[in-house]
Amino acid sequence: MSLLVSRLTMATVVIWLATSLTPPATIFAQTATQQTDTTRGLRIQWADGRSTTTPLRPSGGMWTEIFPRIKDADTSRDGSPLIRIDVKYVVDGSDVAVTVSLLYGRTNRSDLKVAIVRVSSDTPVEVTALRDYGVEPIVLSLVAIPVAATFSPNVISASAQLVARAEPVGPNAAAYRLVISNQSPHGLMWFQFKAYRGAKPISGRPRGRRNLPLVQPNAEFIYELAAGTGFTPEGSEDSFQPVDRIEITSVMWQDGLVEGDPEPAEQQARFDSAKALQLRTVLTALRTSRDSLATLRSQIERVSSPDPEVQQFRAALLADLDALERTQRSTNDQDFDTWLARNIAECRQWLDRIVLPKS
Repeated sequence: MSLLVSRLTMATVVIWLATSLTPPATIFAQTATQQTDTTRGLRIQWADGRSTTTPLRPSGGMWTEIFPRIKDADTSRDGSPLIRIDVKYVVDGSDVAVTVSLLYGRTNRSDLKVAIVRVSSDTPVEVTALRDYGVEPIVLSLVAIPVAATFSPNVISASAQLVARAEPVGPNAAAYRLVISNQSPHGLMWFQFKAYRGAKPISGRPRGRRNLPLVQPNAEFIYELAAGTGFTPEGSEDSFQPVDRIEITSVMWQDGLVEGDPEPAEQQARFDSAKALQLRTVLTALRTSRDSLATLRSQIERVSSPDPEVQQFRAALLADLDALERTQRSTNDQDFDTWLARNIAECRQWLDRIVLPKS
């Protein structure tokens, strides 16, 4: 579940990961297990007194480019500027395992894992390791979300072929379930939405896993929107404001047709064009480095992408190359020729699925 992702506006500068990477074929089977827990949330306290809280999912996270840094500290790394802080979590029973990372560089990006901590309901955790990198520590805690009156928001769609409705997940305004029905003969690749709660809209762009359609023709997709509190000032109470309306402002179909606002399509086109370039680099390496695992490893290592799925693909290839060097078998027990053919086909098929919007 991706990264690619549910995003708050720059007023809050927070992105919460949701179900955008769930394969369409399994979305209904996974909906129950992915349900948002509206009774408790993960709270992040920043050194400048602000805080943000979001209801818990089985896994999720956030990132922001605005966070307190230590005065006069050099936060660059190997000549690359520090861009953002990334907080990911996985619920483990009553506790939450949280990974805090820093991201460097605006083009060839790299992540640095700073700390992995375990947060329980009665024990806040201060991530002091951030100081080593010029960043003020954050405090992580689990908090109860109060019950409050809420209602089903109105939903407006930019496409008549995309019908949607929304309802609260629980007895408060912490999360909403958005049900998308695709009545088009084409698969839906992604949609852009804005959820309004007073003057603080939440925006996001769910998309399909590895450029598969997010919603097949004549099918439904269920998306849970976590309505976090945003940044609240020191001394104030976290407040979950109800969402009163949701607008689906832009959609793109599998044939490249875009309806609604063209700007999200332009953004997604730039992202997918860069992804295609990275995948072509991987494909070329796989096709031309048969005789040298070391050369293949070197070429794969040079691939750098902000896309979580490309990062996962790259990491899996490198793990398999490690296994092949040690045992002549991949991590799933394939010989080199079988492994190579499978990954060439997988990469080529992924590339073939990348659809850019029609101009």
